[in-house]
Amino acid sequence: MGSERSKILIFGATGYLGKYMVKASVSIGHFTYAYTRPLKPNNKDNSKLELLNEFQSMGVCIIQGELDEHENLVSLLRKVDIVISTLAVPQYLEQLKIIRAMKDAGTIKRFIPSEFGNEVDKVKALPPLEVVFSNKRMIRRATEAAGIPYTFVSANSLAAYFVNYFLHPNEKKRDEVIVYGDGKAKAVLNYEDDVATYTLKAATDATAANRVVVIRPPDNIVSQLDTICAWEKKIGQTLKKIHVPEEEIIKLSQSKSIMVNNMNYFANDF
Repeated sequence: MGSERSKILIFGATGYLGKYMVKASVSIGHFTYAYTRPLKPNNKDNSKLELLNEFQSMGVCIIQGELDEHENLVSLLRKVDIVISTLAVPQYLEQLKIIRAMKDAGTIKRFIPSEFGNEVDKVKALPPLEVVFSNKRMIRRATEAAGIPYTFVSANSLAAYFVNYFLHPNEKKRDEVIVYGDGKAKAVLNYEDDVATYTLKAATDATAANRVVVIRPPDNIVSQLDTICAWEKKIGQTLKKIHVPEEEIIKLSQSKSIMVNNMNYFANDF
């Protein structure tokens, strides 16, 4: 591979991170394929349709299909060089179907599974986040066992997503902010555009084959209090800090609430 144009297939292309990957692939100059579930005749998701139209205007080849269509997947995979998956948490284990198809195709030069978070082989998390990490490890081991060249990308935390959850910058009036623990622990916040660009660069880099790529720019290592301070300077306002003690975070981690689970993701990174 290297600097030449590659044929890149992206699963989960219309999802949160998928759209960044598609745009980064196109901007670098690769032949880009976006795999998406078929639109239903009564589809009311105008945002997805608009995104697909945007992709087409950029020259992206849209492939509609289901992951259960093994033979069709194998046929498609034989036409591309690189596979990037950005499937969301509920669909993580669906990547096993992609791995089986790639193994049968036998032509894939690089696979980047859906990770883009913590380095799961080196960390433990509170439940239920540990279940997510366990699933990611399962996909790693399946990829290795299939003999498919891979790059595992650890992007730590997605900055726009976490800053939006943490600070709610689009709310017109907000006088307080929740701080998990003492707020001093450091995390790595990488913007989604940068994560996508690094991922696409790694996908064609021979030195990144069969390795873990960790995106960790020194200037992106910040604490919750650092982030709050920067935001207060921007808005010219001091926010009231409401601390959630570590003991309470551990207690809340047992909940299956979506809101609490989002908190677990955030608190675990810090």
